Amino acid sequence: MLRNCCLKQGGELRPVGAVTRTPAPTTGIRNKGCYAAAFADCSADISREHYVSHGLLKLLTIDGKIAIDGFPWQGGGTISSVSPAALTGKILCSRHNLALSPLDAVVSRLLQRIDQFHHEFIHSLRKHQNRFFLLNGHDIERWMLKTLCGAVASGNAEIRTEESNWRPPLEWLRILFGEEPFPPRCGLYFHSEVSDKPYIERGFKFVSFFNKIGGVYGARISLNDERFVLAMSAPPEDLSESFIRDHAYRPQGLRFMIDSCEKVVHFGWDDGLPHRGATIGYQTTDIGSQL
Repeated sequence: MLRNCCLKQGGELRPVGAVTRTPAPTTGIRNKGCYAAAFADCSADISREHYVSHGLLKLLTIDGKIAIDGFPWQGGGTISSVSPAALTGKILCSRHNLALSPLDAVVSRLLQRIDQFHHEFIHSLRKHQNRFFLLNGHDIERWMLKTLCGAVASGNAEIRTEESNWRPPLEWLRILFGEEPFPPRCGLYFHSEVSDKPYIERGFKFVSFFNKIGGVYGARISLNDERFVLAMSAPPEDLSESFIRDHAYRPQGLRFMIDSCEKVVHFGWDDGLPHRGATIGYQTTDIGSQL
């Protein structure tokens, strides 16, 4: 079964990517409220879109609220508890919103796996079993791009610009809707070695990256304390002087470990590059204290 759907030549595991193109024929409509209007393939209506995936927010919600951080309407360094309904904006027509929904489903599965691993480590300790799950890495980084576009277009990301009607560059839209790949060295980065996690901070954190010359060029997104970085401008080949110097580009997967047990989320990539995994270790004593 795995061989038929995900095992490629050379032994590489890569599931089929999510299809995010709108169905033919094109509509010829440019809905001025949709940030993908440049394609002239909109529907006439505008949907109220969760710029952070609704399914993801439901997973992170506790007693109807979600802990968030990093948005400009929060005080600096302040963690707020809000309803998922607060993280919405009229930024996509229903046609483009529906086309991107498979990316929301993929990231929900990723968080479910992270949640499952945390739960098993906390409540089972040494009695748990090794586990392995497979996701398409390009879908995860395209979801990050969707989140960045939605947050900026809705006015919920700090970019320090006078531009009141920001729209994603056409190149970004082509990547998001599956027409083009990310440029070299752009896309997903993850901390390559996280060891001895003392606790798990539940919630969603978002920080946009921007400068006065290039504008918006990326974001950092945290899911339950696991930090992902999206680069839409290629970092230098030598990362030693950059803030992502300890990050892996397009990690092979996330390897969660406690003692001799490991649970893995494997990311499949279709770029022909070598990939190294990221390891997240847990302290037995500290995890036991959370029981």
